[in-house]
Amino acid sequence: MKLIKHLIAVAILILTSAGCLYAADTPQISLVNTLATGDKKGTEIISIQASQYKAAVSNSEKGIIDIYSIALPEIPELIHRIQLNLAVDEKINSVAFHPQYNYVIAVIQAASPTGTGRLEIYNATTGLKLNTLSTGVGPDAVVIDPIGSYALIPNEAEEFVLDRRGNSYSTADGSLTLATLDKDPSKIKVTQIKLTDLTGTAGFVRANYKRFLERGIDWNNDGEITKEPQDINGNGKIDEAKVVVGSFRGQTIKVKEKDGELFLFPLTDNKPDLLEPEYVAFSNDGSKAWVVLQENNGVITIDTKTATITTVFGLGITTHVADINDNDAIEFDTTLTALREPDGIALTKDGKYLITADEGDSDPKASKVRYGPAAGGRTISVFDAATGDLLGDTGNQIDSSVHGAGFYPESRSDNKGSEPEMMVALTIDNINYAVAGLERANGVALISLVDPKQPTVIGIVAIDKTAEAGAIAPEGIAHFYDAKTKRHYIYTANEKNGSISIFRIDAN
Repeated sequence: MKLIKHLIAVAILILTSAGCLYAADTPQISLVNTLATGDKKGTEIISIQASQYKAAVSNSEKGIIDIYSIALPEIPELIHRIQLNLAVDEKINSVAFHPQYNYVIAVIQAASPTGTGRLEIYNATTGLKLNTLSTGVGPDAVVIDPIGSYALIPNEAEEFVLDRRGNSYSTADGSLTLATLDKDPSKIKVTQIKLTDLTGTAGFVRANYKRFLERGIDWNNDGEITKEPQDINGNGKIDEAKVVVGSFRGQTIKVKEKDGELFLFPLTDNKPDLLEPEYVAFSNDGSKAWVVLQENNGVITIDTKTATITTVFGLGITTHVADINDNDAIEFDTTLTALREPDGIALTKDGKYLITADEGDSDPKASKVRYGPAAGGRTISVFDAATGDLLGDTGNQIDSSVHGAGFYPESRSDNKGSEPEMMVALTIDNINYAVAGLERANGVALISLVDPKQPTVIGIVAIDKTAEAGAIAPEGIAHFYDAKTKRHYIYTANEKNGSISIFRIDAN
């Protein structure tokens, strides 16, 4: 009966004057607080230890981890700041709170673009460093399974390096690091998992799609990378024509001087040096993990007991209407054909469905695509967790709902729209839902999965409707169920303005 009521409710979805989508008898999401951390930016990842009502928040700019009490879920209280004392150009990329034990795991990117990273374990109360272990190159995230047996680190290795002697570029192999956890952090062990050539896998990016990776290169060797126009060829002016800056795998690399030191490298195949693992979803018992390869448009499955890759599947293409013109006339009347290229991935609580937040991360922009699909589905997609089969996606619901709520980022229309970034899964009355952070729209979306073949946006909330596109930029996202009040909360770590936002989901 409850399922029938929910289906009816979704069918009569309406838009309120407050700008939030809701239907009678369905959950409603609202913003209840935004907390300034005291840092101007860099508040990137949030991880919650529900059993002790605590949260860990990483700041990539300051190289710190803040520990908060969420005993009052709507008013987090800072109780401890852990200084990581990183070397120059090192960076914390992610943090995870162990679900049971009193420690957090941080992943640190090396100062060198091709240097091996590391994971560091800290006592969450004292800030004492308890262990350090090696990862692969460019560890981008750390995710712990629900029961706390394993942590998996996707090593993205996304940086390109210029060999000035041969005027050629290279990039390290993407990889995974599997950590076997223990109550005693000194007993934690890691296993490095190499990736294999996945070229030709159905649903992955293909050479004929003509996709490019935008990467920063310190061309003038001044220790910084700028987006401002640069005299790349040294002739004293900013040329309109492209300038040759070397080669990658035998292909000539040409750049526009107006783009500064942001160069485009062709995504020609899916060999290990062009595989960029991004994020992780674990099975409920920790025996299996799914890792999304964002730029490659695919997913690999890991058996944690054997530390091996078991299956691979591509995420394919989505087609729906979209606004792809940055002309202040918001019209969802152009057919967008796009690779999903998800950033976030999550498993529904019943273990049946994988859901992805299809942000996009390759070039060119939608209006410039001539040879293949654009980048980023601008969707939430649902896949069968057992088979990898696509069940459905949200089409244009996210962008159109954000527009209806009054805060669509028109300046991003040609470049991935609202940008669903990271996501979490939850259940209310045994019905699956997902919440996605919208990086460029500065808000969140609540999605009903009552019918996994037709995921439906039922709530859209802005952190600040007046903010410019991406000025707040919710990056990390976490779900917390308060057993005391029986309420669901969503927390976002807002990278561009150094804040944390708290949303409450009220179920009728």
